[in-house]
Amino acid sequence: MAVKRSVDGLRRSAQQKHQEALEKVEKGIQSLIKDKRPINFNAVAEASGVSKAWLYKEADIKDRIEQLRAQSSGSKRQPPANQRASDASKDALLKTMRERIKRLEAENNDLRRQNEVAYSHVLKARDLEKEVQRLSAHIERLQRQPQPNGAAVDPPNLEAIQSALSELDVELNSTLARLINQTPTGIVEAAIESLQTARGKGQVRNPGGFLNKAITDAWRPNEGHQGKVDIEEFNQWWKWAYAAGLVKAATQENGIQYVLRADNEWMPFVEARKAYVNTRDSERPSK
Repeated sequence: MAVKRSVDGLRRSAQQKHQEALEKVEKGIQSLIKDKRPINFNAVAEASGVSKAWLYKEADIKDRIEQLRAQSSGSKRQPPANQRASDASKDALLKTMRERIKRLEAENNDLRRQNEVAYSHVLKARDLEKEVQRLSAHIERLQRQPQPNGAAVDPPNLEAIQSALSELDVELNSTLARLINQTPTGIVEAAIESLQTARGKGQVRNPGGFLNKAITDAWRPNEGHQGKVDIEEFNQWWKWAYAAGLVKAATQENGIQYVLRADNEWMPFVEARKAYVNTRDSERPSK
């Protein structure tokens, strides 16, 4: 967030300095016209206090000075600073300012998109780092628990597991069955217990996906996984909420995802999702 404010400050400062330079050049040209003095790059630079290098760099200013120089060189005396010359000068300045504003707006939009992408990458990197640390700790725990006397792990009882999953509204498809067959029974039972605990607290929207993740990562009941948020699910919700103007930023603390609401109040993602569910449903077209 600090990076974005710094970029915005630098951009506004550059815009202000550029505008001030344009105004100085315009005053210098008007002064030369009023005094009936020759108009060239040296004269404009001296009258405005702007360097010749800057005058040459700005294409519109350069073209205008060359045009005025050609006009002044075609006659032995300077034309009067009449209303037509004044209007032409204003039109040229306005054209230059409009084109510059368009370029700055394009640069501003590009920087905003870059900031959003960079911030999303920071969030993903934090999530991945915490997940790596958690899995590493779990692997160490498993390595410290060798099987007694080298006994093989008993295969899971699919019939009993299927009965338990039926009560949890989980379909035992081929993918889940293969995962259960390849996983020690203790981890599968702990994962099912984790699902039961989470469902009791109303924290599960996809029981099958939850169980698959619990088995793969060897979750245990009350291990804290209920506070974790699936990154794909969060990203989909974030795109909708950000476009709707409901949230402005996001962060993660102690494994819990938070979002910054439009009123500058931080709220856990799971609560924000519930709070705005009616708003999102009302935007869906009726069948």
